[in-house]
Order: sequence, then C-alpha cells, then structure tokens
Amino acid sequence: MSAPELLYGQRPANTFGTKAAPLTKDTAGEVVLKRAQVHYSLFELPMANVLPRLPTALHPSVPAAMGLTVWKCPEGPLGSFSVAWVGVACRTGIKPRHLIHGAWCDREDVSLWLRARYGVDCTLAAISSLETWDRAWSKIEVAGVPILELVTENPQPLVPGSTVKYSPVLNAARVEDAVTLVQMESAFDFHRVLRGVPRLPVYAAEAMGDAGLSPHYPISGTWAEVDITLLPPRFKLDPEIPAEQGGASRL
Repeated sequence: MSAPELLYGQRPANTFGTKAAPLTKDTAGEVVLKRAQVHYSLFELPMANVLPRLPTALHPSVPAAMGLTVWKCPEGPLGSFSVAWVGVACRTGIKPRHLIHGAWCDREDVSLWLRARYGVDCTLAAISSLETWDRAWSKIEVAGVPILELVTENPQPLVPGSTVKYSPVLNAARVEDAVTLVQMESAFDFHRVLRGVPRLPVYAAEAMGDAGLSPHYPISGTWAEVDITLLPPRFKLDPEIPAEQGGASRL
C-alpha cells in the first residue's frame, strides 16, 4: 500500500505578512469575557482556491473550508465590544487551525489590543449579532456598506454539556524582526449551544479580505453562549517549515 499523500500550501513565504505588526510583550495574563455570544459557520471551498493561499508550512483541511466567526462580548476587562474574522481552515501538523485573511472590530482600542497581543489586524466596522426564535443573524458594515450578512436558520438546541470546536486562529506578526504565524490562544466554557444551517445573503469577497475566495457549500452553523478566556500567546510557526518538521516553537 502506498503512503498517503500530504497536501501543503503553495504560497511563497516572501509574499506573506507584508502588513504584519510587531507583537508587544504581553503582561495582561488571562482576560475573561463572560456570557459572550459566538456565531460560527463553516463553508466548503474548492481545494484549488485554497492551496495557493496557504504558506508551505500549513496543510489544508479536507474538504477545504472557510470559517466565519462573530463574537459579541457584553462585559469583561475590555468592556463591551464585537469582533469578527474570516479565515481558511488548515492544519499545523494534525492540529486544526484557521489562517485569517480578514478581521473587524467595532472599537479601535480593542482592535489595537488584539493586534499587539495576537497580530489580529482588524478593520473598524459596525457589527450586529442577535438570536431570534428561528435564526441567528450577524452583519458587518464598513463605512455604512454591508460586506457580510450571515444567517444560521432553524437553530436547534443541543443537549446540556454540548460544545463547539473552535479552531485557534493564526495571524502573521513580526517577532524579533521576522514574519511568523502567531496563534491566538482561547479557552471556552459553554452555557448553551444551537446548531443550524448557515446561509450568506451578503458576502463581499474583496471587502472580506480576498476577492478570489467565496464560500460555496454550507457545512454547519452554530450559535453559542460561552465564557471566553483569552490567554497570552504561546506558540509561533515558521511560514516555510511545517510543524512536524520543527517549524513550531514557543514564543
């Protein structure tokens, strides 16, 4: 029997992270966001569109997929804010991740904090998110123009104790003058989870960060009420060297 073929990204490292910001030394420790609402959906993509967008250190997910995430955070040390991001599903070794290509936040000070701590480069936007009896709904507007409307229809409550797997996100950042991928560390304590069918009435691909990437087939949609703990970043990944070949290391 022949060995399984491993797929790797095809994007050259010298084209990656041209806008990467330097990480600052983190002193905040854990940041807890109580009773956040997380709207998360996965959509399948053509593999041929994904491989040229991943650096050679990362494997694509199979099937290739895009993840859309919206956090509505009503309280915590950072105050009330909403943040959203879109990214391509991938793996470092066997571990699932999402490589972000677009992010938004409704408060500039929180955007600066996320950029300095994790490398998340957010655009200032109006972000709306709510749950009704028959759907979960989120919307992003930039300068008054809708760029995303995400709907999860007919959401069904899952049994108490259910969870959702949120893959950690990867962002390009500068560490000691080198462009690297930094992992955003989060832990989740779930109170309530709903699952339904996602739909995208509005998806402006160029404004979402990549004009050549548009979601194709819905995979799953969830809405959850959850306590989020933001942890200091711990790992970095060389964009050229896969984790299984020694490319992952501690910050």
